[in-house]
Amino acid sequence: MSRIILIANRLPVTIKEEDSDMQFIPSAGGLATGLKSLEGSYEKVWIGWPGLNPDNKEKKEHINQRLSDLNMHPVYINEDLFEDYYYGYSNETIWPLFHYFSQHVINNESYWKAYKTVNQIFAEKVKEIAKEDDIIWVHDYHLMLLPQLLRKQFPLSKIGFFLHIPFPSYELFRTIPHREELLEGLIGSDLIGFHTYDYIRHFNSSISRILGYEQHYLGRINL
Repeated sequence: MSRIILIANRLPVTIKEEDSDMQFIPSAGGLATGLKSLEGSYEKVWIGWPGLNPDNKEKKEHINQRLSDLNMHPVYINEDLFEDYYYGYSNETIWPLFHYFSQHVINNESYWKAYKTVNQIFAEKVKEIAKEDDIIWVHDYHLMLLPQLLRKQFPLSKIGFFLHIPFPSYELFRTIPHREELLEGLIGSDLIGFHTYDYIRHFNSSISRILGYEQHYLGRINL
């Protein structure tokens, strides 16, 4: 059976610690629910943040083993780094800009450095697990640099990316610092998915006008 490596900011389980016991509860989120349709077609391997940072080696080994039994691999991120990457760059820079709330955007260089660092941490975790013939599917705005990082490690692999939020117009996207690096990160993918044709059009415009690359939209692809 072919393997598909599914990479997202969060694993599709919630870990709760109660009275020194850990419960692993399947998430009810849209991504995990939607990808259940792949059952039977691929062996699914998940990579993502487990939602907590174990405070000792024994606890971490226990979590790793339980997740491994579920075909999941955790990416541990220290609290300060996670704060700047997730609550900072992802949710105070990218999210408001891409939703046209430009007045709420915070451009902070330490947020950006944290975002780059965490994307690299994810890339190192994928390198430990993935094989050249795996399909790699990266999800959402938290990991926009990851496809290009993976392309360097796995030049022959099939890499996909899906953006779960809008992609803004070129006029708005051009205002974000490090816009070139974000676009270069995305085009490490073989296939990029968006929700609507308008988002595709905005992305194509940004690729053309910021990076100077020509592109051709081929329409909807059914796999």
